[in-house]
Amino acid sequence: MNLRQQLDFLFNPGSVAVIGASNNMEKWGFNILTILLLKGGRRVYAVNRNEAKIQGLDAYKNLTDIPEPVELAVITVPFRDIPAAMKDCVIKGVKAAVVVSGGLAETGDEGAEVEKEVVKIARSGGIRFIGPNCMGNFDTSTNLFTVPYLPQVKKGPLAVITQSGNVSQTIIYQASGAGLGFSKYISSGNEADLHFEDYLEYVGQDKETQIILGYVEGLREGRRFFKLAREITKRKPVVILKAGRTEAGAIAARSHTASLAGSDVVSESAFKQAGVIRVDEIEELVDMALILLGQPKPRGRRVGVYSTGGGAAVITADALMGQGLRLPALSPGTMSKLNSLMSGRWSRVNPVETGGDFFDYNCVWPLIEDDNFDATVVIGGGGASMNYAVWVPISSDFKEAVEQWMDAQEGNESREMDKLMELRDRYRKPVILANMGIPNARKGKLYKKLEETHLLHFPTPERAAKALARLVEYSEYLGIAK
Repeated sequence: MNLRQQLDFLFNPGSVAVIGASNNMEKWGFNILTILLLKGGRRVYAVNRNEAKIQGLDAYKNLTDIPEPVELAVITVPFRDIPAAMKDCVIKGVKAAVVVSGGLAETGDEGAEVEKEVVKIARSGGIRFIGPNCMGNFDTSTNLFTVPYLPQVKKGPLAVITQSGNVSQTIIYQASGAGLGFSKYISSGNEADLHFEDYLEYVGQDKETQIILGYVEGLREGRRFFKLAREITKRKPVVILKAGRTEAGAIAARSHTASLAGSDVVSESAFKQAGVIRVDEIEELVDMALILLGQPKPRGRRVGVYSTGGGAAVITADALMGQGLRLPALSPGTMSKLNSLMSGRWSRVNPVETGGDFFDYNCVWPLIEDDNFDATVVIGGGGASMNYAVWVPISSDFKEAVEQWMDAQEGNESREMDKLMELRDRYRKPVILANMGIPNARKGKLYKKLEETHLLHFPTPERAAKALARLVEYSEYLGIAK
């Protein structure tokens, strides 16, 4: 049985048993059983030594008491009981397991010995397992969820592999809040049996996965990782948040999941050679997912900027240049078009700053069409009408009229956004939106449209610049950008 066939039992089992299932709402065995029952679609069994009924199910004292076959076992018992539970899995003929329980190699010598014993037992029965010390896994295509404490996730193109359960929660919450959906999720824990590299190989072959997001503290099979990454990144992006940059971070990684963080300098170089997109913060994982899904690959580093504020234009220019991007001059044709559209107060340089004029999408089109630019950054666009109620105090006498105006303006903006996307696709140039600190732009019908098309505003020019720079680097790796 090859790796893919082995891992299929982790993501699409016909039956699941929760060893350590519980009626106590504070126990993992309660929450994992609950979500399995809620999702349905497969046989679910509860194993508990002390109770006859668990959440309405007949409970079995031992896994081996279950009369039907069990393909996947989820183990939530105290760490000293894990070897016995794994022995029962071998006797029962279980194909795969998720060991949620902690207290093993990450805690010291005693736990490490127990972990080694568990691996030995599992291998004697050909069982592959996630963990220990993990949060579980899910697959939205098969509706298999062994992980609790997450928001309601929707099906989508992102696979998440993470060596930290808590970090993964933040990733899922932030990505879900940006309207993104998921294919598969793995909290890998201590990786006593299956390693990050195994999951990378698996989701790299997964048809439902378009982008792979990862949180890494240490790689157990570094050479294999970079060999896999070189193959996968030609077909789909791999975005990694690699922790343990410092000595203190490496020590923390060892105590967290018994990871060996390795040399950060070596990791940085190898990531670049393999086409892995490395980011520094959790938010950037979501930023990169959005820009990779919502934008074409740029053909170079030249950027045109349109902003309604002078300060924002300066900040954006600094951010783009600081990321190694370029701001070339406007072409004569673009200068002529903008002169006909704007008052005499506009900047007449790139970044284009309106000098106090209201935002006008007609001024964006020449920048997209300009052969001097490979991408366009728009500061303040998309949702301006929804901010009117924040900017201007409105008396009750005018409330209805203003609401009608805002509704009409939102419709106009939606049509302008259709044109923006049409020009973006025609010229194969990214068009990045940033709207700083105005929450009303993040609601309404236009926001929903931006969410569905992965064109949501970046909250700051700095984050827009970092995401665009990483996109350019990936495009260079693929040979698209020159």
